[in-house]
Amino acid sequence: MRKRRWLLGLIPILLGLIGIGIWGSQQLGQGARQVTPKTLKVQQAASKIKPATKKKRVTPQKRQPRSGQLSEAQAIKQIDQLIKSHHIMGTLLLTTNGPAGVRIRTYGYADDAGRIRNTKTEAYPLASLQKAVTGAIIQKLINQGKLSMTTKLSHFYPGIPYANQITVRQLLDHRSGIRMAEMTPKSILPTETARLNFTLRHLLSTGNHAYAYSNANFTVLAGIIRKVTHKSYQTALNNDIIRPLGLKHTYEYNDIPGNVLNPSSYRLTNGLGQGGIISKPLQSSELGCGSLYMSVGDYYKFMYALQSGQLLGSAGLRSVADNFQLKYSAGVYYQAGQLIRVGGNDNNFHTYYMGSRNAKVALVLFENQGVFGGDNQVAYKIRNILLKTAPF
Repeated sequence: MRKRRWLLGLIPILLGLIGIGIWGSQQLGQGARQVTPKTLKVQQAASKIKPATKKKRVTPQKRQPRSGQLSEAQAIKQIDQLIKSHHIMGTLLLTTNGPAGVRIRTYGYADDAGRIRNTKTEAYPLASLQKAVTGAIIQKLINQGKLSMTTKLSHFYPGIPYANQITVRQLLDHRSGIRMAEMTPKSILPTETARLNFTLRHLLSTGNHAYAYSNANFTVLAGIIRKVTHKSYQTALNNDIIRPLGLKHTYEYNDIPGNVLNPSSYRLTNGLGQGGIISKPLQSSELGCGSLYMSVGDYYKFMYALQSGQLLGSAGLRSVADNFQLKYSAGVYYQAGQLIRVGGNDNNFHTYYMGSRNAKVALVLFENQGVFGGDNQVAYKIRNILLKTAPF
């Protein structure tokens, strides 16, 4: 009897527990239904996010040579053969696509006895290639209104015969009537003033304004730069050329750092090179016209900035180039077909710049062994090769 009563009492408790369980499961179901939409939204958003992928580096495609054009490899093979057959030692920069296409190649030794090879960044004596640099500084002063192409030499050096008949333009173009043999001082001229005075003492002013090439014209122009700026030529060079263009391998002949390769020169006779003597007294006398050392890369930077108009502006370039007449103007020979040439020869070093007038196609060849006249023709041949080569 008691057992039956106990079971009857347990039934309501069980029913209550079952009810509570059913209610709890309903509440959990409702909670699940509330969470589900948010979860789906997050999942949907996540599905839209693309996995991070590394960008592929796209290598610029070289232009394929058109019919009749050379490829870069073909051009360099022909150029290397030319250099080798003429026993040239030095450094060569070439491009068919402006600064983007610059290639630099080296040949032979800076020091044959020590078996030290020529390098891509070593500085060579510029020789007459410096005249274009001096011309650019003069045009800078003209751009600033401190000088003009018609300014008379008598304004600065009235003691020079016929100075009142000589203009800045005539000095730039070797038509001043000034003549002077390439004289070597007995000793190094220690200052710019001493170098300038050496030229002023030895030049001859003839009054004849026919074209006659003479270094003295550009030393006198360096003197004019000094008088107009009231500073040294080297200071003007630093302010107007070296710093603005970021040149890293350009030095005065007597200011080359000890850790910079300084090439020896070699005379080439019957295919054999013999050590040459570099006359420091001669270099010291060449203020404005041959006292600088520069790498092929620095000289190309200068010529590209000059011929593209970046250095002087388009009007300044036209002025210094005398409207691109086919003649020598301010250190540069302007030639038919919108081509240009510059050449230098000093202390058995030979320097050449050739290319298109806009400097997109160009070569800079600095030699410490070769033959000036013959290698001038080599430079022309290299230019012809580059002109028929696809841009690289």
